[in-house]
Amino acid sequence: MPADLPATLEPELATLVDKPLPGDWIYEIKFDGYRMLARVGGRDDVRIVTRRGNDWTHRFSALRRALVAAKLPPGWYDGEIVLLDEAGKPSFNGLQNAIESDRNDAIVFYLFDVPFCDGHDLRRVPVEERRALLQSLVKEGERLRFSQEIGGDAAAILHSACRLGLEGVIGKRRGSIYVQRRSDDWIKLKCTQRQEFVIGGFTWPDDARPNGIGALLVGHVDDTGELQYAGKVGTGFTGEMSAALRQRLEAMAVRKRPFAGPTGHDRHATWVAPVLVCEVTYNEWPENGSLRHASFKGLREDKPAPAVQRERPAPTPPPAAPVLRKVTHGSRVMDPSTGFTKLDVVRYYVEVAPWVLPHLRGRPAYIRRAPLGITQPMVFQQHPEGLRGLRGTDPALWPGHDPAIAFDTPEDLFAAAQLGMIELHTWNSTARAIGQPDRIVFDLDPGEDLPWAQLQEGAVLLRALLQELGLHSWLKTTGGKGLHLWVPLAPVRDYETVKDFSEAVVQHMARTIPQRFVAKSGPRNRVGRIFIDYLRNGWVQSTAEAFSARARPGMGVSMPVAWEELPRLRGGDHWNIATATEHLAKLKADPWAGYWKKPQKLDAAMKKLGFAKM
Repeated sequence: MPADLPATLEPELATLVDKPLPGDWIYEIKFDGYRMLARVGGRDDVRIVTRRGNDWTHRFSALRRALVAAKLPPGWYDGEIVLLDEAGKPSFNGLQNAIESDRNDAIVFYLFDVPFCDGHDLRRVPVEERRALLQSLVKEGERLRFSQEIGGDAAAILHSACRLGLEGVIGKRRGSIYVQRRSDDWIKLKCTQRQEFVIGGFTWPDDARPNGIGALLVGHVDDTGELQYAGKVGTGFTGEMSAALRQRLEAMAVRKRPFAGPTGHDRHATWVAPVLVCEVTYNEWPENGSLRHASFKGLREDKPAPAVQRERPAPTPPPAAPVLRKVTHGSRVMDPSTGFTKLDVVRYYVEVAPWVLPHLRGRPAYIRRAPLGITQPMVFQQHPEGLRGLRGTDPALWPGHDPAIAFDTPEDLFAAAQLGMIELHTWNSTARAIGQPDRIVFDLDPGEDLPWAQLQEGAVLLRALLQELGLHSWLKTTGGKGLHLWVPLAPVRDYETVKDFSEAVVQHMARTIPQRFVAKSGPRNRVGRIFIDYLRNGWVQSTAEAFSARARPGMGVSMPVAWEELPRLRGGDHWNIATATEHLAKLKADPWAGYWKKPQKLDAAMKKLGFAKM
């Protein structure tokens, strides 16, 4: 597809697995180096960029000259830089030393993909076709090479790679497109246990040498953002390397232990600011235990410490559920910014069905459909007529009007997603008491350029007012820019009363803290402030339901969260349809479990607020 060359590109990342997967795969060597991309904008316009988007062109003058000399068409070229030892095997220590010493003329760039080339966006082109094009373009030399496919049985390929002392192999599913996220269409199989760790401290050598270190104390960041201790690393560095590490770490010394819990070495440790990342191999890492036989491989400058989490092999996926085999046009790209397909959306709704259905059963719903993807015209569908597989609510719920859409089973969700549904919107009442809402929705809508921290503060302030009124509220992301506060109600008041009460709450916030809140909608009114949208509390109005995906670039998800999680959120689109299911799988408890147990009456809150309509 014709396209301008983007200024930046996030690469596709592979998922760790513990054994080869069924299917038709391309296998390549897993190089022991740094992931790197080259952006060729013209004859002399060449940039070398890390996977995190850092421009490292100045570090690799010889490599840049090689890329210029290769006369590659304008495009983005994806690959790995390595330094080969005397036996021709990649040496990570050697690569790191070469980078740090600026003696890196021997670095080799192995290219394996080309998502953009010569004025065309190739991300939707099958991987085998992209690679064939790349191979035809790369004239191999000392500095620039093509990553060749390794033929044969996957298990035999991995066995051979391990026997040769390589790090492992990478598999890429034939027919897959290029997506700018971690994907199970790219897998990595490792010969050794190996990953990055954050350095949080060190011990001195046992022989009391004035220079060097005894062991590094390392950890990983957990899901709450805390640094958890993983173990000590006491081998793998030469005397010169140990002394250089000691000098660097002492300059970063801090008094307070950076790990969330004790290490077993606290009495003899020197703590450091947890910013340096190192690569480590190990034999075993027991759950709730420490690394065994860990060995230092080198520092990693291409990965920030907050991104270092425990890497776990993805479970071998079961055969595709029968229902997913029925998806039509499953490869259609719904969001070009991420490469998410229709199959990804359908799979998401099938997987979150147990979470979302309690919010949907008996509740009239609308949907936003994107039959051709979110960059094409979309439809806000309020009624099921003419849509195969969708059911309607009881016509008696809204006499004289067509029924809304009903969701009671996983099959209902599948049918809607099959029709191109992206978003789920629901009423604030259920069939049990259709005229009396069982929740109040406060939608915090940020003004243009409002800092995220200010929106977080706004949610806390609104919660505090509701608490003063005796009302408990539950928090969720919107999947877009904002946040939702939901107040569960006993369904006894009519829509008009509930809407007027919510408006009175918003007006109170706007009067009390006018520099933060505004009670009028419209972009001009909320510049630098937050409009708390209460209009969604009116009759037949709807709100993006919990766990709904959003039809916007990135395909964020409206995710219920505990209030304790608010400081750790990066935005209203903190999760998307890929990361949301991973997050839910790790939850030990439902953060909204209490929501269903707290139907509240408004009488006392109305009295405290001075609300006249009693």
